[in-house]
Amino acid sequence: MMKKILLIVLPVVMLPVLASEVYDSEIGSILQDVSSTNRMVRLNATNRIDTLMTSLSNREEIATCKLLMAKLRAECADITGDESIYDFHAYNDVTNLCWSVLHDFDSDRTTWPFYGASLLLPLPLSMDKKYGDMFSVATNALFAIDAQDGILIETNVWSVLFGPELLQTSNMRVTFRTIAASSLLLSDSMADVSSYTNGLPASALSVVNAIRSEGR
Repeated sequence: MMKKILLIVLPVVMLPVLASEVYDSEIGSILQDVSSTNRMVRLNATNRIDTLMTSLSNREEIATCKLLMAKLRAECADITGDESIYDFHAYNDVTNLCWSVLHDFDSDRTTWPFYGASLLLPLPLSMDKKYGDMFSVATNALFAIDAQDGILIETNVWSVLFGPELLQTSNMRVTFRTIAASSLLLSDSMADVSSYTNGLPASALSVVNAIRSEGR
């Protein structure tokens, strides 16, 4: 009887291990595709990400796939880009993917997916004129950063998604403060945003001031 029990239990124990092995073997080349300068290589990576995601059970690995997919789908929503890849539904996909990751990691803000989703989500929210949600995402991320002693970041994935500059929490704060101020001004061009803009570098202030000028 013991042998039969072991034969039943063993495949269940091995499944997460095998899934992680598949992830480890695929993620490196997927990251190369996502960061490629060739547009079609980037966009074709969505098929590989979809296939990989179906084999995963680890929530951080799944979140990685969702955010990489969100980055690629955002490219298909750029109305200033190539008309041949434009997809009216792309921003909706980005929004859903990012909200899904935020929900899954809302109680675990020591790891990077919460912040990754918070960085990708404001763009589609702004396109939908959901400025209140945009503000909440940014300020929740700011509060979370200040509440942590440190954030565990998967540097290879993060660099592909956002570049190496945002590996520093100080730069993340600047970005979220800029988003918070921008969202307030998009709602009301006369809003007092000084609590978010005080001490911002010139490059960030120029973004905020441009939005203020457009609203006048």
